[in-house]
Amino acid sequence: MASWLKSEAWRLRWLPFLTATAGVLAVYLLQEVPLLRRHALLLALLAGLGFFLPAVRHRLLILFAYGLGLYFITKSVATWLDLPMGNLGVVERFLWLLLGVLCVVSALGMGRRRPPEWAVALLMVALGLYFANFTYIHYTHNNWLQVLAGVGLTGAALWHAATVWIEASPSPPREA
Repeated sequence: MASWLKSEAWRLRWLPFLTATAGVLAVYLLQEVPLLRRHALLLALLAGLGFFLPAVRHRLLILFAYGLGLYFITKSVATWLDLPMGNLGVVERFLWLLLGVLCVVSALGMGRRRPPEWAVALLMVALGLYFANFTYIHYTHNNWLQVLAGVGLTGAALWHAATVWIEASPSPPREA
């Protein structure tokens, strides 16, 4: 048992998956607390400070991808089943299911010993699609500050995905 707890499969796949599951459950339970709902962005930014520490960045990215994927999938499935925690629109229930699957596949890819570049690019594509939907929803409500933020976040996510994709693709041989 001790050797399994020290293995890479536990450290890079199972532990982030279980921690993300606990985090998603906590989000569903704590989102009803008014104080936490008001300060959710601040809490998310504080948690995100770990991404600036290179020693934990990769593990946090795996945890983030699992957590986001599980959240998207559970919200989509809850909407399909008419559960109170669903409440997504017609387009979002399909989109969020797709985004959840993309995030989980990305997390599985990042959980390898040598993670491939496509895993992070796939996560960025999923985030870009989410922010594009976010931008459109706020555009329909004439909420221009959120639209500007959404356009910037969509562009940043898709730009990062494109640069990773271009850098990872083999270049054709050049003629002399």
